[in-house]
Amino acid sequence: MAKVTTKTEAIVLQSIKYGDNSLIVKMLTKEAGVQSFMVKGVFGNKSKMKAALFQNMTLLDIVADFGNNSLGFIREISLSHCYKSITTDIKKSTIIIFISELLSKSISESDSDTDLFNFIYNSMLWLDETTADYANFPIIFATQLSKFLGFFPNIDTYSEGSSFDLLDGNFKTTFNDIYQIDSELSKYFYKICNHPTETLIPNNTIRRKLLEAIVTYYKLHANDLRDIKSYEILRMLLDA
Repeated sequence: MAKVTTKTEAIVLQSIKYGDNSLIVKMLTKEAGVQSFMVKGVFGNKSKMKAALFQNMTLLDIVADFGNNSLGFIREISLSHCYKSITTDIKKSTIIIFISELLSKSISESDSDTDLFNFIYNSMLWLDETTADYANFPIIFATQLSKFLGFFPNIDTYSEGSSFDLLDGNFKTTFNDIYQIDSELSKYFYKICNHPTETLIPNNTIRRKLLEAIVTYYKLHANDLRDIKSYEILRMLLDA
């Protein structure tokens, strides 16, 4: 595939320092899916592309060359949305660390998926702008993301008192597998999948257990995902 120049919205998933003055940046773009770019000179005083533009989950407008199975080149860049609270609210910033790691490890290099891009983009806007309780956001985001990744739980198998099997994605009336969660937690898991914005989780203990179950669910179903290091940071936040 020859390199093409494309104007697109983009979401920063991960930045890795390369050498003394450059970054390798992994982005989800609206027009071309996941792309990686070499960005040089970001720490220099005269650079037009400052490192701050490439923080996790930054929403950008870019004009870039990509294709030909090599790192892309960014020609133009600007903020698509300037966060109002995410960068200053420690709880939101911690959630962003978790979300960016989850995305960078679960979304593979692929063609564009406009619905997936819009879901992530709009979720970030909501988190930035909300002043309401957002403690359930990581759980809601992760469960809804699984729809786009192809392993959303089979909620049609739920019945009162059943337990969710993290391995096969079904609710079961018998409890005989190490990957099943108990019936009480399964009830909240079902509710958060079926009515995400309407579900009330009574305390942080249940919220933490739900998040732990979802992380395990991703480890079992997302390709090449073995660990989510930022989960421990988020878990401590939920315990606080």
